[in-house]
Amino acid sequence: MPRQMSPEQEREYLELLSYLGYYCTRIWGVDRNSPDHPANVAENIAATHGRSKALQGLRQAVNDTIENLADQPLDFIQGLDSELREREIITFSEIRCRYASAYRRILKRGRIKTETEHHIIAGILADSTITLDDQVRAMLAELITRHERDP
Repeated sequence: MPRQMSPEQEREYLELLSYLGYYCTRIWGVDRNSPDHPANVAENIAATHGRSKALQGLRQAVNDTIENLADQPLDFIQGLDSELREREIITFSEIRCRYASAYRRILKRGRIKTETEHHIIAGILADSTITLDDQVRAMLAELITRHERDP
């Protein structure tokens, strides 16, 4: 019997499923009705093995989307975020903030080293739907300032 998920995990499952559904159709061009569409695969896993198991796969797939867009310019990311917001889907920047190991490395290091890292932080700051406390937002802004001043 699949194990029961907490309400937070249920919410995460639904958010990631919706995000992945849109992302795979819009960015990868996979037909949403295809049984091979990653969102449909996740739903089949949920039906067969439970949502908890499907959530694990969704998290891995979401990390793939982060890596896939790592080199995209800020205006592309902002456009994608805007499309997702219009559809009331969690934004790519929020996904990146939650799941990206690169974001965590930047925070731990306290310094931006590359233009890709600059885009990650700039995208997070530009997305007003991400809940960041004032201290974190100020620290991220300082990282951007320092990087632009002393690349």
